Amino acid sequence: MKRIYNKLTEDSEIIKQNFMELINLEYHYGEQDNKDTPPTGMVSDLPEDSRTFVTLKEIYENSEHHKLYPRLDRAYVNLFAPREVPFYHTDGDCTTLLYYANPVWDWNEGGETKFINEIDQDIESVAPVPGRIVIFDGRMKHTATSFRNMHRFTVALKFLSKSV
Repeated sequence: MKRIYNKLTEDSEIIKQNFMELINLEYHYGEQDNKDTPPTGMVSDLPEDSRTFVTLKEIYENSEHHKLYPRLDRAYVNLFAPREVPFYHTDGDCTTLLYYANPVWDWNEGGETKFINEIDQDIESVAPVPGRIVIFDGRMKHTATSFRNMHRFTVALKFLSKSV
C-alpha cells in the first residue's frame, strides 16, 4: 500500500480561503459507491479555474505519480453530512488525490479515510488533518467516514494512465 501524506500548507488562512471557495459551490445528491449500494453524500464539480484546483493539480504534477498517471479524468468535491455512512469502494484503474478541506478538526470528530488491506483484512486510517493530501492507487478499497458534528469536505482528483 503506497501512499503519500503531505500538507498542502501550514497556513491556516489559505486553508480557510480554500474552504470558503468549496462551500460556495453548487452541490447535488451524491453518487453510488458501488452498483448495489444507495448514493451517499453530495458532490460538486471542482472548477478548473478555482484556486484549490490549480494548487492541487500543481502538487500532483510535481509528484512521482504523475509519470504513470498523467491525465486528469475528474475533479470534484465530496460533501458528507454528520453521521452519514458511506460504503467501501474502489475508484478503478487510476491514481486518486484527496485533499482534506475542513479548516478545523478534532480526533473525536472522526472523518478519517479508511483503507482495507484485502490480504490480511487490516484497516489503516488517514486522519483528515486540515490541508492534508493523500495520493493513492485507485484500486485500493477505501471509504470515507463522516464527522460526528459537522459537514466533511474532501476534494478528489482522479488521474488516468497514458494508455487508458
